[in-house]
Amino acid sequence: MAETERIQRIYDERAASYDRSLGIIEHRLLGPMRRAYGSLLRGDTLEVAIGTGLNLPFYSADVTRAVGSDLSNPMLVQADARARQLGLRFAAVQADATELPFRDASFDTVAISLALCTIPEPAAALVELARVCRQDGRVVLLEHVRSTAAPLALVQRALSPMQVRSQGCHLDRDTISLAQSLGFRCQVVASRLRDAVRLVIAQPPQKSRVTLASLR
Repeated sequence: MAETERIQRIYDERAASYDRSLGIIEHRLLGPMRRAYGSLLRGDTLEVAIGTGLNLPFYSADVTRAVGSDLSNPMLVQADARARQLGLRFAAVQADATELPFRDASFDTVAISLALCTIPEPAAALVELARVCRQDGRVVLLEHVRSTAAPLALVQRALSPMQVRSQGCHLDRDTISLAQSLGFRCQVVASRLRDAVRLVIAQPPQKSRVTLASLR
């Protein structure tokens, strides 16, 4: 809980300047990946750890209901303002990704981007994403993960402790393998930077397999 509270404070404080802080990384690298991510969303959609709503402009027209959750209320305020500017019907809900306040099988699509690197208990968050996703739905992941190229993976490992201290961000998590170990069936749709950034469609596991017991 202490780490979750620390991360909440970090992003509460960064909310007003978060978008500006991304700079060239956003425009050159993440922008195209966000467009691809948004195109995969459909039906009743929950975006977990939505932040300031940078993905909202790219939501598919197939999204019939949009809900965004985030640990940080100031980040949600930014997301809600962005949704209003875009004319989107949008509901903002403050919530920890590991304790989502939604019923089982509530959404056709459950999405998360660039956040499982920061959530202290990523496996518990993945379990929650699966829980609130309908069995015939999809989980969409856009994450920076450990590269498959050894030299880049070594750089990620070296820089990760500094990023964890400053932003709570683990640069070298093997998030896709973690999802697969929990029973998600993952299809990589796109990748950049030698697989360090990956866009994945994941079929949620059978509900009976996705429990906190899976983490032990």
